Formats: sequence, structure tokens, C-alpha cells
Amino acid sequence: MTIKQKQCLLAYLGYYEGAIDGIWGRQSRAAAEAFLRAYRLSGNGDFNETAEKRIREIIATGEAPATVDWWQDIRYFQRAEFRCPCGRCGGFPAEPEETLVRLADQVRAHFGSPAVVSSGVRCQAHNDALPGSVPNSRHLLGKAVDFCVKGISGAALLDYVKTLPVRYAYPIDDCYVHMDVL
Repeated sequence: MTIKQKQCLLAYLGYYEGAIDGIWGRQSRAAAEAFLRAYRLSGNGDFNETAEKRIREIIATGEAPATVDWWQDIRYFQRAEFRCPCGRCGGFPAEPEETLVRLADQVRAHFGSPAVVSSGVRCQAHNDALPGSVPNSRHLLGKAVDFCVKGISGAALLDYVKTLPVRYAYPIDDCYVHMDVL
């Protein structure tokens, strides 16, 4: 399988969003790592024979990608809203934690108003470039989100978030709240 074929198949399943350029760089490795993690396959960003066989099976049978099965139940968010915005890492150096997304969906439903994610998953480089971000941010693991709900104060949002089974929550400003899960 060529690198372009691997990139195309990873893109088809939603793991890769870079250019189909035949270069196995950071975005390709990050997409492969996300695929390998989702299907509990061994590897570290390399696309070995086992991964090639598994991705062909998934495409041939029409099996839903492992990372999106539970996304079908999410009413108000799309996976892309949680992607790292740096443009260099492939967007998902880690997958958003299912519990986190389900809780964010619950918050959105509770308030009945659109929610806006300002920061979901982050790669280390993007995280390091953000002022005030800690080196071991939970965003790196897909276990944190910063968001607001339109028309709702940050204080009211935080009060509600703290009633949920979250690991930690704090205000970012008058509108946005940070929420993370175990």
C-alpha cells in the first residue's frame, strides 16, 4: 500500500485531514496513531501490515470507524469541533474522551442554547504555544474542553458543570469554562 493510499483510507475514516501528498509526516503519523489506538492495534505511528489489513476490512465491510460509534449518540457536537487547530498535527493527536463529550452534550441540552468549543484536543506544540497553558494539560489526552454556551454567563455555566461528575472545572473568563474528566 502506498503512502497516498494510506492517507486516503485514513482520511475516508476521519483520522487524517492533511493533504494527500505521499509524505508520511507528522499528520500521517498522528492519524495512524489515532487509528491504531481506536482499534487497539500495536504500533507507534507506523502503518504496519496488521493495520493495513484491518483498515481494508473496515472499508470493505462498511464497518463504522471505532472512534465515531458513540459519536452517533452525540446530539449537539461534531468530532471536528474538538480538533487541535494548529494545522500541523492532523487534528487528533488524541481522541476526545467519550465521557467528556457526553457531558458537554448534556450541558448544551440543559441550557438549550448553542455551545462553542474554544479548545478541545491539543498537540504538545500547540499547547506549548498557548499563554498560560501547563505542559501536562489534560487537553493533550483528549480529557479537557474549554467552551461557552451562548447567552449563559460563565458563572452560571460553571455552577452547572460543577454538579456533573467532572474531575475539575474552572472559569476561563466571563463566558468560557474549562472542564475535564478522569
